[in-house]
Amino acid sequence: MSMLERSHSAAWSAWRAAISAMLLALTALLGAGSASAHEGHDHGPPASALPSTVKPRVAIETDLYQIVAIARASQLTIFLDRYATNEPITDAVIGILAGELSVNAHARADGSYVAQLPPIAVAGRHELIFNVAHKNGDDLLAGTLEISAPPAAPERAAISRRFSLFHLLATALALFVGIAIGLSVRAPRTAVVVTAMALCAALLTTAAQAHEGHEASPVPQGESLSGDTPRRLADGSVFLPKPSQRLLTIRSQVAVEGQGHRAVSLVGRIISDPNRSGIVQSITGGRVQPPAGGLPRLGQTVKQGDILAAVVPALPLADQSTLAEKQRELEGAVLLARQRLARLNRLGGNVTPRSNIEDTELEIANLEHRLTSLRQVKLQPETLTSPIDGVISVSRILAGQVVASQDILFQIVDPASLWVEALVFDQLDPGAIVEATAIAQDATSMRLSYRGRGRALQAQAVQIQFAIDAPPANAVIGQPVTVIARQAQSVKGMLLPRDAIVRGSAGETMLWHHIDPERFVARQVRVEPFDGDRILVTGGISPKDRIVVHGAELLGQVR
Repeated sequence: MSMLERSHSAAWSAWRAAISAMLLALTALLGAGSASAHEGHDHGPPASALPSTVKPRVAIETDLYQIVAIARASQLTIFLDRYATNEPITDAVIGILAGELSVNAHARADGSYVAQLPPIAVAGRHELIFNVAHKNGDDLLAGTLEISAPPAAPERAAISRRFSLFHLLATALALFVGIAIGLSVRAPRTAVVVTAMALCAALLTTAAQAHEGHEASPVPQGESLSGDTPRRLADGSVFLPKPSQRLLTIRSQVAVEGQGHRAVSLVGRIISDPNRSGIVQSITGGRVQPPAGGLPRLGQTVKQGDILAAVVPALPLADQSTLAEKQRELEGAVLLARQRLARLNRLGGNVTPRSNIEDTELEIANLEHRLTSLRQVKLQPETLTSPIDGVISVSRILAGQVVASQDILFQIVDPASLWVEALVFDQLDPGAIVEATAIAQDATSMRLSYRGRGRALQAQAVQIQFAIDAPPANAVIGQPVTVIARQAQSVKGMLLPRDAIVRGSAGETMLWHHIDPERFVARQVRVEPFDGDRILVTGGISPKDRIVVHGAELLGQVR
């Protein structure tokens, strides 16, 4: 065999040895990678569910109070609320017993309490007893605080044995570079030596880096990726931490079963009391003339008989011509009568009877009176006065405006005497109404007293009128209201404020049940109207359930 053939044979032997070493190294690395699965990026079975809260906490409830204590290192933040209403209690004295250590919590400006407990800084189960002293009653609350240990950091030796895909490719590239250099100088031994040096350099670099940039950082104690924020849990309930409840002013009420009168809801509007309201119209019509003090403004208080405006009659041209002709005739008749009287006076009493002179004087007086009346017809305006004591609620008049005889110029009402007119489309017996309430669009409630009903159908409905016992200051004529009329028939249920009712995504009627200090569940319920401030819940909840009565709409926005 020639020298060239031996050289090529040795080169191919070196190539085969290098390729075999690469395959063995690749197999070993892949085996190690699949065994360790690149810790921190595990692609195996899914991990267990994260804890529901960020910080370790203990939540305790009694018939008087509810306590939520949140741990952070050796510090314990305490939130104390009333059990029934969820109102914060900021003036209590709280003593804490943790094993043999007894400390007192200190009140803070935000309404919470804080205490330093060194034992809770250690992982494990800590039995805590809270002694609450308050003017509304003293109580003892006991609970267990669990502090989980932080996950152990990965060992350095284990990290050094784990290779990423990048380091594996770098090792293979080093082997090829070594072989190429050895073959370029036609020295198989040189190729093996260079390859071994490149492989060692790659391994040393990998060991020195120890998977730098991908090392799993230890999870802070007691924290999770979900965050200590309000959120909707997997079962549909809402987790709302105590700090968020204080911010949103969440209040609750214990449901109590009782009896109430069955009610119906009617559509109505506010009207004026017929005996305490009036309108001002012109009888003849004409041009508006303001009085000496000016036209009254909206909302101005007026007394009966006050002058509001004057209307100067406007006569047609034909009537004006007739009146002018009649005036000239009367003026001429007056002149003739005065001349006749003057002749009679010159003749003297011996020639002219006294009766003729008196008849002429009487005729002159009559003609002058007729002439004066005719002149007043053209010049005397019509005075508009207030028919009642009240407030100007409608003003449709301007100076110089020409109005007709049927135009409503002013409307005057008494704001202390208003009525409500409702429409009944079914056979509601007014005699069965025991109480009625009107609800305005701004949720203002008004108690009503029954006044009467109509005996004729109007738009397939019967009108029923009520008087408002104490009209609010913002009530206006024509304002739409909802009338809740309660009948004598009774029904069992639980009375709750109207603010507790919310609408679900499908339009269903729902309430929020406060089942835990920081957990709320939506309940679909059946309700009936009761009055302007409350509703009657007849199904869906049980007595003694705590129902959210303030902030319920905000709970529905938590996702």
